Amino acid sequence: MKAAQGNILILAQSDAEFASLESSLLEKGQNVQSVTSAELETALASRIPDLVIVRLDDLDSASLKVLEARSAASSLLPLLDSVGIPAMHKAMKLGAVDYVELPISDDARQEADKIVSLLDSLRQRGHDRVLRDSETIQKLKQQAEELKDRYIAQCKSFNESQDIFYLDLSRMMSIIDNIRDGIVFTDPDGRVTLMNPVMEHLMGVKSIVAIGKRLDEIDCNSELLSEIATDQKLSVLKGSVSERTLEIHHSVQDLVYLKLLTTAVTDYKESFAGILTVTKDVTAEFKSEQMKNQYLSIVSHELRTPLTGIKTFATLMARGALGELEETQQRVVESIREQALRLEHEIDKIICLGRIESGDFAMDLEVFTIVDLLDLVTVPFEQAAKDRGIDFKFRLPDLCPLVRADREDLRRAIQALIENAIKFTPAGGSVEIFVEDSDDYVEVHVRDNGLGIDQRYQRRIFEKFFQVEDPLTRHHGGAGLGLSVASGVAVAHGGSISVTSELGKGADFMISLPKFDMKELTETS
Repeated sequence: MKAAQGNILILAQSDAEFASLESSLLEKGQNVQSVTSAELETALASRIPDLVIVRLDDLDSASLKVLEARSAASSLLPLLDSVGIPAMHKAMKLGAVDYVELPISDDARQEADKIVSLLDSLRQRGHDRVLRDSETIQKLKQQAEELKDRYIAQCKSFNESQDIFYLDLSRMMSIIDNIRDGIVFTDPDGRVTLMNPVMEHLMGVKSIVAIGKRLDEIDCNSELLSEIATDQKLSVLKGSVSERTLEIHHSVQDLVYLKLLTTAVTDYKESFAGILTVTKDVTAEFKSEQMKNQYLSIVSHELRTPLTGIKTFATLMARGALGELEETQQRVVESIREQALRLEHEIDKIICLGRIESGDFAMDLEVFTIVDLLDLVTVPFEQAAKDRGIDFKFRLPDLCPLVRADREDLRRAIQALIENAIKFTPAGGSVEIFVEDSDDYVEVHVRDNGLGIDQRYQRRIFEKFFQVEDPLTRHHGGAGLGLSVASGVAVAHGGSISVTSELGKGADFMISLPKFDMKELTETS
């Protein structure tokens, strides 16, 4: 098999060895050119040989620079007079692929065969490298195509996500703009980033003016603005939700009653994102409630006058002060008197309700034990419970804690709970009043085994005028004020009221009141 022709450049002085090597290479069909050091740079510039054969000992500094700068496609084959570390180091520095040790054998054809074999090997390496490069290029093209497809898909997905985002944003802004509550949001630096038209109207400033500014930087003489700024500062310091109702002087609507809800907002990383304040105009509700309370108060007091006369005359008649009555007349008069007392009790509840609304509860405070109060409260109910066949009992602790409360208001609250328990306990049932000592509070329980309260209604039974819509309890009647009054009394004293009940298994109402420490009395005196 004939060897493929290669381009060989020989750099050497004219001598017989090189002439014999050149001749042998030419006989083997190789393209050989011999040059001197002066001709080397020109020869390498005119063509790129496959192999450059040099004698290292003959190289000057200029030739070394030319060889170091040669094309990477040219391989170097040095001829070494002696094989040693300095010579090998010099050859490797120039990028030699092999070497030939001098002197060349008498038969230069053997060295020529080695050189041709080296050329074939270099050519094969180059071919393999081309194949590898081709495969690499193909893989890179495939990867580039995949990246392009992925990029196009991601761009499409991003555009779709962007459309959805802007659609959601548009919907959200439309909702915020049309919501009836005023909304203002400030970022962590306290700058306004959102304000809807309702808040613009309430504050008397346009959002285009407020956006980007701190609340205290907005040039606006708004009472609401300063209140919102105060609530937001407190929300940042305390990290809690602030809720209150304000009476604001508005330039157009005169007096406006607003409920302010201010809360800190966190992002998905649970980091502080800003402060949100929502204002709700409750002017209509406030005035309606105010009018209702005034009306109830007026009606209650107006009813007391004729009712007092009815009760007085019925009492006189029952005692025979206006003449002796027959048995039937006596029963009628007693019924009139009882109904008058019942009506007076309901009117009393309405008056108490008005006092709750005006914050007029727990005004006449004194220190006493719950035992002292219960001894008086339970007496009127003992006969009523006995008449209905209800086991009425109460138990007290050996040492009952002191409380500081309005004795009359607390009496009304406990009476309301006892009355409620007797009303909804059937004949043969039981009602128990007992007191428990619980840490810093004293708890008064009124427990019965009557009808019980459905779980759905247990939160609402303390609302004004609320009555459970149940066929089992509807016939008992009432205005739905007793439990509301009891709740108002408990809250006014810094306590609470709660119920534990299961339908058909009775109920346990509990009023919790703060204990009174005698040390407080000593310190104040």
